[in-house]
Amino acid sequence: MKQRSALDMYSDGAAWWETAISDIKKNEIIIRGYPIEELIGNVSYTQMLYLLLCGEVLSEKKAKLWESVLVAGADHGPRAPSIAAARMAATCGISFNSCVATGINVLGDVHGGAVEKAMHLFYSTGSLLDAHPEKGLSSIVAEQFERFKNRGEKLPGFGHQLHDDDPRVRRLYELAQSLIDEGEIEGKYLKIAEEYRLHLEQSKKKKITMNIDGVAAAIQCELSIPAEAAKGIFALSRGMGIVAHAFEELQNGALIKGPCPNRDDLVRYSGPAKRHFKK
Repeated sequence: MKQRSALDMYSDGAAWWETAISDIKKNEIIIRGYPIEELIGNVSYTQMLYLLLCGEVLSEKKAKLWESVLVAGADHGPRAPSIAAARMAATCGISFNSCVATGINVLGDVHGGAVEKAMHLFYSTGSLLDAHPEKGLSSIVAEQFERFKNRGEKLPGFGHQLHDDDPRVRRLYELAQSLIDEGEIEGKYLKIAEEYRLHLEQSKKKKITMNIDGVAAAIQCELSIPAEAAKGIFALSRGMGIVAHAFEELQNGALIKGPCPNRDDLVRYSGPAKRHFKK
């Protein structure tokens, strides 16, 4: 994307704000060409999100599948840093929306970024397969897998520190497979994801499971969602759990709950020994 200063663009005749998303006038709201009153009551939350983001209305079946991805990622308890941060913030007396924002702001490349990374991987693999169909999926995945291995990078979307049979993954696969059988989605990226899982399993010589990030990435690729939007979409998903946990903690009435209890074995000082300042 070519970047220019806003002032330069405005000087060249562009509007200060230009958008293809919404057109707002007195007593009229147009979203991607549709009057808002025609959308209200007729499209779901996920259909509206896809329309805003991608410009078209998803079929009801595809929208329901995407909604299932958002539901699956909604909460993973206080083990998740975003949830813990929101709950901790709620004990510090700040406004409720600030508690929610605290949790959302923890989401990034490390916590919450694996979906985007996996989507980039699956999309690029799909493009390579389209360009070189004679190589076959297994061969292309093997090449990409070796590149990750040689760089010492972790393959995004696989393995979990807690689950070895994540119920969210199983259910999303079932829902996605039903849409493949009905011809609603192709299944191309789910096959790519599974091929990476198999290569990783063979390399590690042990059972490897796909995690929620991997299956969420594959499904969103099936729906042609931009990879760059993945962290924002996950923030909407996990935001539900953040709101609920922050509200629950607010009701508990606990004050100043830090990241861990006041125990010497949990916080260890590693600096210089005690010394005195000499004037």
